[in-house]
Formats: sequence, structure tokens, C-alpha cells
Amino acid sequence: MGYVDKKIALQYLANSERLFDKIKTSFLNSYQNAEEDIKKLLDERNIEELHRYVHSIKGISLNIGSMTLYDDSSALVEKLKKEEINLPLIENFIETLNYVLLELKQL
Repeated sequence: MGYVDKKIALQYLANSERLFDKIKTSFLNSYQNAEEDIKKLLDERNIEELHRYVHSIKGISLNIGSMTLYDDSSALVEKLKKEEINLPLIENFIETLNYVLLELKQL
């Protein structure tokens, strides 16, 4: 199953390949260490910052063409908004994010 659909991304970006490449590069640079960052925030029990972090990823997920990442981050943001830590949701989010990063590197 693909986690990134470039056609969807281009729909959100007015069919601009250049903008997609810029966003893709920025996303890869910003979130290449996401799993470690998320685990650190969990260890620190910094739910507020974790919420901000996941919310940022949610905000960019459609621009990189990942409906799955958008759905997973949306579900996690809702839990974190209520200050709930749901480890299966977090693990699923990290797994999806890792697949998205892998696919983006190949585009």
C-alpha cells in the first residue's frame, strides 16, 4: 500500500511540481528524526509539545499527498488535545510516518 500519492499532493498545490519538491525536502529535513523526537517528548511527558509536533505534521500531510498520515495524525491530535496518551495510536502514527518518509525519499 502506498502512503504518498503525488497526484493528491499536486491537487493541493495547484499542480506545482516545484512547490511539491520544496515541501517534500522541507518535510524530510524537519522530520527525519521524528521517531526519536516523539519518544523523547513521551519520556518527558510533554503532552503539550507532542500535540504541537503531531499537529504540525497533520497540517502538512495533505500537501505531501498522504491521506493515511493525515488520518493517523488527526486521530492522535484528538487524543492529545484531551491530554490522553494512547500508545497504540502513537505507535501506529510513528509507523505511518516512517513509511511516508521512506516513500518521499524515493520520489
